[in-house]
Amino acid sequence: MTLFLDLDGVLADFDAHVRVLFGRSPAQLRLEEMWRLAERTPGFFETMPKTPDADELWAFCAPFEPTIITGLPRGRWAAPQKRAWVRAHLGAQVPVITCMAREKSAYASPGDVLVDDNTRFAHLWRQRGGVFVRHSSAVGSIEALRRLGFGAESRP
Repeated sequence: MTLFLDLDGVLADFDAHVRVLFGRSPAQLRLEEMWRLAERTPGFFETMPKTPDADELWAFCAPFEPTIITGLPRGRWAAPQKRAWVRAHLGAQVPVITCMAREKSAYASPGDVLVDDNTRFAHLWRQRGGVFVRHSSAVGSIEALRRLGFGAESRP
């Protein structure tokens, strides 16, 4: 069983970063405009702040050697920045998978767990036998992971 953690919205605060840089929330921007602005911003993904409770979630999950799996916008510009963010905030030893969000399920095996704030493709993860945990807070995700058998002294 592998534990997968999404990056944007789980550990990295994408929404806050967009608001600070562009003066509007992602919901207030047309998708094309938001990605155009992001692509033109040097180090956009690399400079995202952590979510307020990222350290709490990571402290719980790190002993289980999670893999970061993160969706990409179109183009080749974002993947290196996301890998750099993980290196800087979580460590060079943390594996990172970058793919289109709809392709995350290709990495699922039966029993694998994905913690993600975006439920759009959760059904695809589940179709592959994976377990999907909808992230809204570290406390909630940690509770869900404990129910699945993850704990301070055990690995499912």
